[in-house]
Amino acid sequence: MLNLSHEEIRTIILAIEPEWRSYAIRYDEVKYPPAEIVRLRAVFSTIGLVPMDDVEAALIWKYGHTGKANYPDRHRELAAKIARLWTENAVLPEQDMEGAFRKWRHLLGPTSFITVCFLLHLVNPGTMPILDQHNYRSVSRHLMKVRPAWLLKAKPSTFGDLLLVREFGVAVLGAWEKHVASPKPSTDDLDRYLMMHGKSLKATSRRH
Repeated sequence: MLNLSHEEIRTIILAIEPEWRSYAIRYDEVKYPPAEIVRLRAVFSTIGLVPMDDVEAALIWKYGHTGKANYPDRHRELAAKIARLWTENAVLPEQDMEGAFRKWRHLLGPTSFITVCFLLHLVNPGTMPILDQHNYRSVSRHLMKVRPAWLLKAKPSTFGDLLLVREFGVAVLGAWEKHVASPKPSTDDLDRYLMMHGKSLKATSRRH
């Protein structure tokens, strides 16, 4: 558990508030169509059989290939594999998410971490965030500003890292109106900010 103090949360919010719009607007809606992820969340979070085409469509969205005729074979093959496995191993909204995480990691292998986290998000979009190296990097950088001893890992790699990003978002959005007068970003807005801010941090580190 993060257990951020009142002052730590305030410091983080004051850092995010002036810049979140300028980063969030950089999000590529052509590559990641918002209407498609809304549709897929509705499909996956409803108890019942998810059509194979929608399982594949979800992974295609995650890889940024929606609407494309051609994309890497490895992405196509992984999407097809998950679609084949889904009927017998579907994650259900009421299921223990950590148990589902472990099961799908076993099914897909060690390189599947971000993909498995995305499957959990689709099933429980209200409680499981989208996770990638970029929003994790942004969250870690904000935490380092209030906790200098915070260890910045290169990439997320555990179920705890997924929970970390979730707790960060809940803390920031839950306390936003206590510390600033500007309208609170939506959960998706905050995710867009964290993703694009994290990408910017990566690009900056490469130049130095």
